Amino acid sequence: MKSPIFNSIKANIKYRLNLDEDKAAKHEIIDNIKKEVEFKGINLWTLIFAIIIASIGLNVNSTAVIIGAMLISPLMGPIMGIGLGAGIYDFELIKSALKI
Repeated sequence: MKSPIFNSIKANIKYRLNLDEDKAAKHEIIDNIKKEVEFKGINLWTLIFAIIIASIGLNVNSTAVIIGAMLISPLMGPIMGIGLGAGIYDFELIKSALKI
C-alpha cells in the first residue's frame, strides 16, 4: 500500500511535467508544417540572406558566422515536411518538400 505522501509527490510531479497543457491541435501543426515546406515569399528571402551571410563567413574563415547563417536558414521547413510526410504516409507532402 502506497502512502498518501508518495501519492501527493507523484501527483505534483505529473502536474509539473505535463506537456499537454500548451499542446497545439494536430491539424494546426500539420497546416503549419505544410505552409513552411515551400520556398516562396519570406522563406525564399531568408534563404537568400542566409546564403549571403554564409558566403561572407566562408570568405573570412569564420566558423561562428557560418553557424549563424545555418541558424537563420529556413531549411528546417522541408526537412520537417519530409519527416511528417513519412510519418503520416503523405507522399504529396514528401514530393512538395523535395521540390526545392
